[in-house]
Amino acid sequence: MVFAVVFIFVCLAYGGSARFQDTDVHSEDLPKAAIDYLLCRHCGTDISPLTSLTSIDSPAAIKKRITQLFGLKEVKVQTVENSLHLRFEILTLSKALCVGKGNWQSEDSWYPGYVWKVCVCAQCGRHIGWMFEPLHLATSERIYPSNKGFYIVIISSIINELHADSLILVPKHFSTIGQISD
Repeated sequence: MVFAVVFIFVCLAYGGSARFQDTDVHSEDLPKAAIDYLLCRHCGTDISPLTSLTSIDSPAAIKKRITQLFGLKEVKVQTVENSLHLRFEILTLSKALCVGKGNWQSEDSWYPGYVWKVCVCAQCGRHIGWMFEPLHLATSERIYPSNKGFYIVIISSIINELHADSLILVPKHFSTIGQISD
């Protein structure tokens, strides 16, 4: 009886026409309409669509470089240092799904004329970056940047979705299911 239930479930879930997707996918193989997302490296929650990448220069950046990243040929990466002498490689984003913590701060801003607050993953609470807002628009009621503000994410705190998906292997016992139902 148990075998029959399992067999029916397998046939319904993985019928002869269903196949597991190829996990060896490269971004250049996908149509341009495919949208990639930046994810929290710790829990995998969506942080931002890759299309939100923007280039806002920080005069406080120690180093700036254009590199290939996330399947894109030209991504601006900046290295910044905080008051504790910790260095971060960062990307700027126009949109992000992260939660601002604390009050807007004006001290030690990497962007003159902007205030900042720490930005954490909405799911796991890990620090993933900062949000910046023009000083004249920052109020205590504003918890997210306006359309004049932006986000910064720490590269080591994120991973892109297409790359994360390519790391997931299909268990071997699933690959034999297609052979059983054929």
